[in-house]
Amino acid sequence: MRRYLPHLPRLAPRLARLAPRFGSRLGALACAAALWPACAPAHPHIFIDAGLRLIMEDGRVAAVEVTWLYDGLYSLILLEDYGLDPDFDLTLTEAEVAETLGFDLNWNSGFEGGLELRRGAQVLEIGAPEPVSMELVGEGQIRTTHRRPVVDPGGAGALIAQAYDPEFYIAFEMIGEMVVEGPDGPDCDTDLVRADLDAAYAVLEAALEEIGGAVAAEDNFPPVGAHFADQVVFTCDG
Repeated sequence: MRRYLPHLPRLAPRLARLAPRFGSRLGALACAAALWPACAPAHPHIFIDAGLRLIMEDGRVAAVEVTWLYDGLYSLILLEDYGLDPDFDLTLTEAEVAETLGFDLNWNSGFEGGLELRRGAQVLEIGAPEPVSMELVGEGQIRTTHRRPVVDPGGAGALIAQAYDPEFYIAFEMIGEMVVEGPDGPDCDTDLVRADLDAAYAVLEAALEEIGGAVAAEDNFPPVGAHFADQVVFTCDG
């Protein structure tokens, strides 16, 4: 989240009018986030650090476990909305987990989980998610993990992973743990290629101008999320 903070004031004048669309409390908390040191724009609202565990079989990706670590402010919203951790001991009970696990897998139309896997130019098919775990970490951040099957035709070339929300309601950073495992113990190197935020925000500003500014974006926010996407390149032997 901190990586985005220097960029937030750039769009505040154009996007401040979007906040009512998302509810007063969420808008207020989003604004509070930008008091490090200025008021936040309407997008993004949620900041997630993403991690991946690729499960390999016969040199192909059979499944992927995706970990999302929610930012502190949104974690507070979730804890309040779901009535979690009422004793403030920073630990979720088994009952709380059982009742809430999978809360973040009921995706709206147009959002398919944010994850894209490619082998070269081939985009891999990723199936529906199943919840794996949910916990509180650090000073009360919610961390969840879900698992998805993958159809991988195999072949040469590195595996490339990206996580992004096309409408940039969520800002993903792929700075979580990256793991590759399988029965043959594949030897893989991972390389994180960070998004160029200056270039991405320039694209967003141009897109807003093209559709008529922030007012027009209230109901038609430009699909610029891919420009903000980090890439993780997995290069495996064998």
